[in-house]
Amino acid sequence: MGSRLIGAVSAIAYIVLTGLLLTAPAGAQTQSSFRNPVLPLDASGNDSPDPWLFRHDGRYWINYTSDGQLVYRSARVLDGLADAREHRIWPPEGQTEPVERSAELWAPETHRIGNRWYVYYTATTAGTGIYSHRIYVLESKSDSPAGPYRFKAELSLPQPYAIDGTVFELKGKLYLAYSGGPLFTPASIYLAELSNPWTVKGLPIEVSTPEYDWEKQSFAINEGPEALIHGGRLNLIFSASWCGSGLYALGRLTVPAGADLIDPATWADSKFPDPVFETDAARGVYGPGHGSFFSTNGGKEWWNVYHATDQAGKGCFTGGLRTTRVQRFTWNWDGTPRFGRPASLGNDLVAPKPDRTIAIQAELKRSFRPSARASRIEDSRFFGYAGMTLKPKGGKLPAMKFGILRKGRYRLYLRVLGGPQAGWLKLVRPDARNVFRKLARPRERVVNLDLGTINLNRGRRFLRLRSGQPVTLDQIRLQPERK
Repeated sequence: MGSRLIGAVSAIAYIVLTGLLLTAPAGAQTQSSFRNPVLPLDASGNDSPDPWLFRHDGRYWINYTSDGQLVYRSARVLDGLADAREHRIWPPEGQTEPVERSAELWAPETHRIGNRWYVYYTATTAGTGIYSHRIYVLESKSDSPAGPYRFKAELSLPQPYAIDGTVFELKGKLYLAYSGGPLFTPASIYLAELSNPWTVKGLPIEVSTPEYDWEKQSFAINEGPEALIHGGRLNLIFSASWCGSGLYALGRLTVPAGADLIDPATWADSKFPDPVFETDAARGVYGPGHGSFFSTNGGKEWWNVYHATDQAGKGCFTGGLRTTRVQRFTWNWDGTPRFGRPASLGNDLVAPKPDRTIAIQAELKRSFRPSARASRIEDSRFFGYAGMTLKPKGGKLPAMKFGILRKGRYRLYLRVLGGPQAGWLKLVRPDARNVFRKLARPRERVVNLDLGTINLNRGRRFLRLRSGQPVTLDQIRLQPERK
């Protein structure tokens, strides 16, 4: 493992924050950025397809397709999701699911309806090889998206194959949108009214079926519908083509928000003829789709959450590891979303307000210039898939430079590689108090080190490290403490 680890067992890193004042304007906002993917691959190499991200109680919460169970993570800031603990929603520990809903638990979404939380997810029978997927509903036992949950119902839907259920409320009515068909292809988007969160009212209507070439790459599929309501318009955003083709893309249906949504005539000519978000080979983003949306800053900022891969021609079931990305989008004059192009993993993006966390990527040229003592390293577990290996000279590692534009108290995090041969980190604070953190892990993995809080004045700062061995660093994060 060599230079990819933080030292031998005896190695100690020495960290000091010092600085000179900057001439920043008095009203300047704290530097605040993030880099995709917000959920890189985890320590086991698992990805996070079908991300459903929402905000509640000042925190980000995310669901995604996991291995045989429903899970969530929660954090105060976007960059915190990657290191947040994964919690199981369903099935509860020690409980075995009935065989008909025991396999391929896909695309969970957590929605607040009334005074309860409901999780909608897809599952099927284990070991049959038959496309008989159904949509199921869990209901919370308390007023928290963390649960615990009870099984509530299977949604009664006429299609033999039904997946990717989502719900939305409009004009006092509750609706279900989902993907379905006789098999997994061809698959169309259907809409139904619900009489309550777990009961379908009447027969669903078909609102979109694959008709353009970009909806038929490998297989004819419309799936993963999500609702966006803005400016008197209901936009039903869906994913098109097979997720394993590498040409997965987002499409759009748009109708007046006040229309009769269960009248098929409402949806005639509602489909935009071109994809609204698609593969961008020049930026290294392939197969973006099946995600969610959220708003911040009192509805002034809107965000597109999606999975994508950086492997051309690959996706689900074809070796493409799909990671969760987030980027801001805007609105057209007619109430339709303008998503733009997928952001490159190398781009630093301005974080949602009021997320004032300062996230510094180690591979940025302004932080460490590549040299014999600081070399770029690629790793799919990192933000932006890149970091820096820092080599010591006389026990000293290259210093990272960053700016503080807002005086305050910050919690300091380091995101590094640890492993079986890694030792300890030592933080020497300005108040001379020492903080120790153990880095040894059973196997090589990304470690998020919480080094406690520190008071910082406005100005230029340097992070000075001491270690007897090379250090592989992904990110430094300074998270403002609440007053």
